[in-house]
Amino acid sequence: MGSKKTRSEGAEPMSEEERTEPGPQSLAEGLLHEPIPEPERPRKWAYANWLIALISVFVAYHATVLLVHNLPNGGLSKELHNWFNKEHEVEILGTKWTPNLDMRTYMQATGNTQSWAMFAPNPHRSNSFMKVMVKDQDGDVWDMAHDIYGRRRYPYLFYDRMGKINRRIIEQKGYRRHYAAWVCREWERTHGGEPPIEIQFVKMWTRVPPPEKLIAEAGGNPFKMGYDPMELKLFQRDEGAIRCRTTRNAQLPNELRERYGLPLLEDESKVFRPVVHRTWWDKQETARRAKERKAQGVAGQPARPARDGGPSK
Repeated sequence: MGSKKTRSEGAEPMSEEERTEPGPQSLAEGLLHEPIPEPERPRKWAYANWLIALISVFVAYHATVLLVHNLPNGGLSKELHNWFNKEHEVEILGTKWTPNLDMRTYMQATGNTQSWAMFAPNPHRSNSFMKVMVKDQDGDVWDMAHDIYGRRRYPYLFYDRMGKINRRIIEQKGYRRHYAAWVCREWERTHGGEPPIEIQFVKMWTRVPPPEKLIAEAGGNPFKMGYDPMELKLFQRDEGAIRCRTTRNAQLPNELRERYGLPLLEDESKVFRPVVHRTWWDKQETARRAKERKAQGVAGQPARPARDGGPSK
């Protein structure tokens, strides 16, 4: 049998480095005894410096034009409006620039044209309402009760969409035709398919008493100040009427009549007046064709005779 060699018999003696070198460690020993690595140093800013500067300039511009836009157009702020809306010359580090901040275009493009002038410096001096009435086929006139005059307690804490639209048709007459078309369809839908004759508008308003009058009547007592809005004198003015038969989209088509269980129209094309939708492409094409017709007409016209012996054109 061969003899088994031991380290003392055949192997070379261990060096000093081998004696001091640690042997293999388990994972648990490494996690427990090895030093904790230092965490990476976090970045000071989330974005690059150039991007931070660009965003800061935009925020400053937006906040500034938002403030200037809501200032009154006259008085001391008139110069600010002109400075932000027109070109002006400035000198920076010896270089002349003519920037145009174009505040008006920016506010319209971003949809920030809401004016807060309703609160200051001249708040509303009157309470306005628009009475909406329907004249049916029998000639009777019905108040649709779309306005809030006498229907809400003052002050009221809730404001629904109907109140907002009612105020809008007072201020902007262009909304009234579309609003009247909806009222015509609703009346037709809720009255067995019978359309009304027309929608009538009557503007109502009351004048808000000035503060000095209320203070004098209350004798300076703040707990007695105030007024009953229903005791104020009511003014009314006829704002015209819109016919349901001739207004576009003011009739129910057979598609909706079938949905609501109403009798269908025998000849829908003679009753229903659809809305003509014109996109930006349609307008552009119409302008292009008109320009071509104008150019062809000018080219096809004969030369006009000369006057007073001058050259013909």
